[in-house]
Amino acid sequence: MKELETLAIVLPGIINSAMKHGVDIRAILQKFNISLDLKNITQTSINLEVLHAIVMEVEEASQIPAIGLQTGEDFDFDYMPHLKSYLMSASTLREAYLATDHARKLISPILMLHLKENETEAMLTLRTDVDLSSDDERHYVEMIFSTLKTVFSKLLKKNFPMESVHFRHRESHLLAIYEKWFGCLTVLGAPENVMIFERSILDVPLQGGFPEIHRQAKGLVDQQLFESPLHKGLVPKITRVIKNRKSLLAQPIEHIASHLHMSSRTLQRRLDKEGISISELKDQVRFKLAVSALKSVELSIEEISDDLGYSDRHSFTRAFKRLSGISPSAFRKKHSK
Repeated sequence: MKELETLAIVLPGIINSAMKHGVDIRAILQKFNISLDLKNITQTSINLEVLHAIVMEVEEASQIPAIGLQTGEDFDFDYMPHLKSYLMSASTLREAYLATDHARKLISPILMLHLKENETEAMLTLRTDVDLSSDDERHYVEMIFSTLKTVFSKLLKKNFPMESVHFRHRESHLLAIYEKWFGCLTVLGAPENVMIFERSILDVPLQGGFPEIHRQAKGLVDQQLFESPLHKGLVPKITRVIKNRKSLLAQPIEHIASHLHMSSRTLQRRLDKEGISISELKDQVRFKLAVSALKSVELSIEEISDDLGYSDRHSFTRAFKRLSGISPSAFRKKHSK
């Protein structure tokens, strides 16, 4: 996680939660050499590893389990007025969900929200496109689910009714806290982090709906997204997504774009701007994965070839030799000494 970052806009919520419980947050920030510049906070990022360490320190010092819940509730988009206008001018919760996804991409792109519906229920799933420790993932999910509940409740002008909330972690001492906070059935050790609620509520007209403001605010948020310090350098993000989902190596650009929450047209345009094609990028990822696999003796060359989506060993050998100058078998022999 050392190279991963999120927007520093998340820090004020953590600071407010800390001060509310008498935690010396200044000392904690000094410990991690963090100085907050509110004037430029929307153009400042913070390393995820550092952010998670700060949250752990606040949670331990406050003796408040699940501190992420309060941090999420306190996050009010104060330093992002266009994003707040975009959210609060939504005409339905369905529109608000789309705006919330913009917020996710603007603030912390490693998070992925996915809305799935059946005849009666809506399921909002939160995933990450990187592997996080159980505690780090727990804090993220607590903050995001609490923020969503708070925003949706403000839009509805009443408590957002949920049927159940599901967490992947198994911290049983938090169960009663979650049930009280979310006011619904809570499931721990679930396959996914999910909020489940009645589908029909997504399309209930909201009193504060203001389509013209919503449209204008979206344009301003899109511009902020383009200028965000977290979105400079698309290639590392695509590389990370493909490495974590090797099946994408055999998929067209549309599938990769979907995992990045953008259209294939937008992805192609941004790749053109960075001077690389999706096929070249796939080749680079395949090569990096092949190098790692060949240095290990767990898989045969045929198995590595299949795992990376090559039609046969000959195709794998030709591609690997083109990038490295030697065959996979020669590379393995050289690095096994």
